[in-house]
Amino acid sequence: MDTLLTQQARNNVRTPAADEIRITRVFDAPRELVWKAWTTPAMLVHWFGCAAFTTTHAEADVRVGGTWRVIMRSPDGEDFPAYGTYTAVRPIEHLAFTHHWEKEVAGVNPPHHRTLVTVDLHAEEGRTRLEFRQTGLATEASRDSHIGGWCDSMDALALRLGAPVPRS
Repeated sequence: MDTLLTQQARNNVRTPAADEIRITRVFDAPRELVWKAWTTPAMLVHWFGCAAFTTTHAEADVRVGGTWRVIMRSPDGEDFPAYGTYTAVRPIEHLAFTHHWEKEVAGVNPPHHRTLVTVDLHAEEGRTRLEFRQTGLATEASRDSHIGGWCDSMDALALRLGAPVPRS
């Protein structure tokens, strides 16, 4: 089983500020497919969220001003909905959206607190380099809880795209 540090290294996690996460991950898949994974509800439910949770529902109206929503279910059956609005959409290269939780999560993520997520996709010889950034997190504890969830999501996305997740 991976340690948190191994998972963070694999996902090239950086925290340049107390309210910010940056992740750079290369996926062994074309940019168009990675874009579809981020923008297609039928694909989102298979990778979005913490490893211990199941994403039971996803919506994505991918246009500026459109909304997205996912529902993640904990192992004990509690639902944790997240939602937001798309603020920038440049197909297959750039996606920006707000991210809010509908209720408090993990005791450190306040309900309806607005953060901003950007996802940039760069084609690299049949592979895709994803540059992820989330800003505006409420506290360092909130930032740290999001790191685990996003690393789980990136690992699940790699698996969904057909690439095994390296284990150390």
